[in-house]
Amino acid sequence: MTRKKKKRNIKKIILQIVAGLFLLFASLFICAMLLFLYYAYKAPKFDEAALRDQLPTKIYDKDDNLVTELQMGQKRERVKFKEVPDQLKNAVLATEDNRFYEHGAIDFKRLTGAVFSNVSSGFGSQGASTITQQVVKRSFLTDKKSLERKAQEAYLSYRLEQEYSKDEIFEMYLNKIYYSDGIYGVKTAARYYFNKDLNQLTLAETAYLAGLPQVPNTYNIYDNPEAAEKRKDTVLYLMNRHGRITKAEMEEAQNQDLSTNLVQRTAAQRQNLEQNDPKYASYINVIKQEIRNNKEFEGKDLQDILTSGLSIYTNMDNNAQTSLQNNTDNMNIYKNKYQQAASSIVDTKTGALIAISGGRNYKDVVDRNLATDIHPVGSTIKPFLSYGPVIENEQWSTGHRIQDEAEYDIHGIKFRNYDKQSHGLVTMRDAIRRSLNIPALKTFQAVQQEAGNDAPAKFAKNVGLNYKSSDLGPSDALGGSSSEFSPLQMASAYASFGNGGTYNEAHAIRKVVTQDNETINFEYNSRKAMEDYTAYMVTDMLKGTFEPYGTAYGSQIPGLNLAAKTGTGTYGDETYIKYNLPENAAKDVWIVGYSPRYTMSVWMGFTQMAQYGENSFVGPVEQSLPKELFRQVMSEISPIDGADFEMPDSVERSGGFLQVKGNPDNNITTSIKPNSNNETVRDDSRAVSNNRYKVIRSQPTTEEPATTERKTIEKPTTEAKTVEKPTTERATTEPTTTQPATTQPTTTQPATTQPASTQPATTQSPSSNSTRP
Repeated sequence: MTRKKKKRNIKKIILQIVAGLFLLFASLFICAMLLFLYYAYKAPKFDEAALRDQLPTKIYDKDDNLVTELQMGQKRERVKFKEVPDQLKNAVLATEDNRFYEHGAIDFKRLTGAVFSNVSSGFGSQGASTITQQVVKRSFLTDKKSLERKAQEAYLSYRLEQEYSKDEIFEMYLNKIYYSDGIYGVKTAARYYFNKDLNQLTLAETAYLAGLPQVPNTYNIYDNPEAAEKRKDTVLYLMNRHGRITKAEMEEAQNQDLSTNLVQRTAAQRQNLEQNDPKYASYINVIKQEIRNNKEFEGKDLQDILTSGLSIYTNMDNNAQTSLQNNTDNMNIYKNKYQQAASSIVDTKTGALIAISGGRNYKDVVDRNLATDIHPVGSTIKPFLSYGPVIENEQWSTGHRIQDEAEYDIHGIKFRNYDKQSHGLVTMRDAIRRSLNIPALKTFQAVQQEAGNDAPAKFAKNVGLNYKSSDLGPSDALGGSSSEFSPLQMASAYASFGNGGTYNEAHAIRKVVTQDNETINFEYNSRKAMEDYTAYMVTDMLKGTFEPYGTAYGSQIPGLNLAAKTGTGTYGDETYIKYNLPENAAKDVWIVGYSPRYTMSVWMGFTQMAQYGENSFVGPVEQSLPKELFRQVMSEISPIDGADFEMPDSVERSGGFLQVKGNPDNNITTSIKPNSNNETVRDDSRAVSNNRYKVIRSQPTTEEPATTERKTIEKPTTEAKTVEKPTTERATTEPTTTQPATTQPTTTQPATTQPASTQPATTQSPSSNSTRP
């Protein structure tokens, strides 16, 4: 009886233990499931967009030729499943997931072996990820090894296999895998390492590429050739073990040296894959700006946009872009690392951006684009604030005469020409081609008095030159104060003159085509900015810039009709004093010119002052360098066909000058009273003062020709005696090296008045009232 009772007790205990274990395992299972569900709930959203590979953006020129690609840090070329050779499929499957087509999202047989290994050797010692899991990890997750990440990986893998076929998942894998050196995708890797298509790879090369992604940097053949060879041999062994190649094929491939067909690359080449086409960097910078401003891409990250496989069709002229950047980089004129040049070229008729250089050796992201940055524009503003508005509103003829003066006082502020001389009565055409300051100021005042104080600002706004205030002062009219614009803006503005008065905003992109063949069009501003007679008459006057005594004389191109305006800008007075700079030193130098085909702007200057001011100014000879760059590039890109600007019916010639048809202009402007609105002359705060006097320098204060054309503006304070900053005087005779010695230009100025020199001759001692205190 006792023995039977004991047996029943033992059975009861066993049943209790079994039940306890069952409950324990059930509880653990339930806890595990709850934890799995919790982790799955926290998993990233199953977003199909995340499964798409980061594809490069392709850039096409105006002729729809592919010129470059934007990899955005990931060099990748996509391959479709049907293009993958069987040899590559076998190599990848044997290495990564031999039973891929037999199991589901998770290979439980392989997982079991990995679990025992992890228990004995520690978590993470052996992985069992399937190809599906690897796609999920690269699309949604990180490489962090944790239970949470593994649970999320399993959940998302099941989701992936519900949505896509095995072949589609295999294709995703081949395009997502990293192959070191910034290379993604097996097709890109084949070209990068061996310069071959996938179907041209040898078995040894295929095996290497199949094994490289496991530890890409360790197996990189450039850094570790021995490790690369061993990895190749391992993959070949696995292919033979799983019956995907014969032993003879394995041994033959193992004896092949991978370096036989390897593309030789230097360390620098491997690190700068994104800089293969530096000549396009400035243009690409503008493309990015236009992408950001397009409403179709509003709120999207630029990195995501440019890695979505876009095709961007631009207005770039490949030859012009190459010419411009090469000439900018290779000019032997730079004094120090702060001296720079920037330029823009647009189509005169359409405003299409043909070429752009943001600076010498420009690198996108690293450098500021100096062609889209603003700079003081100097006298290049005169056609927009003085001469254009007066023709538009008052219909002055190009022969309208203006009384020039050696010194012009506007309520205590004294303005002068670059040579401090009076040139008597000068025609408007002569005044602009020689860039005289006083006639420009008087014309500016005449426009404000007759057409309204805001008339100059309105005219400038119509061509894309927007001022914060429409109440402009004399220093604005000479390129100082708030007259600061970019080379790109100036090119578009001047193109309006060459285009019969129609303004077209500069634009790089014609259209964008997405990976799904959706076309996104880009809009830009286009409007009538002025009357056609204004555009043509200003153009005719600016053609004189290339004539004798013009500020760009010597830069003309035979067979090419050009119109242009030059400009010069200076530092503030405090900088001249602090660094003891010479009077003829300039900070900014410009030329903006156009033909019936192209409009080109060139700015040269300094991004900052070097220590002690060393070599941080442009001297007299160097101030002609923008004109040299303009001439060189325009000569290389322009058709020399003699095409000229077409005179509209609204214009007629009279006595060698142009006038609005039916509106003869015989007036002579001898004096203009300052407008009451100009009582306060803004000087951009570029002033220096002491207890004896105050000198105010309008920015810029001089203008052409080859030397600094900078006027000194003085304003007496408590002292009755006027003291001005000394300048370098100019000889009144023309140097024979750049100008005709005896031929005088046709003007209405008195016979005794000589035209200003375009080169410095001798330096005169400043007079007593020109000494520095």
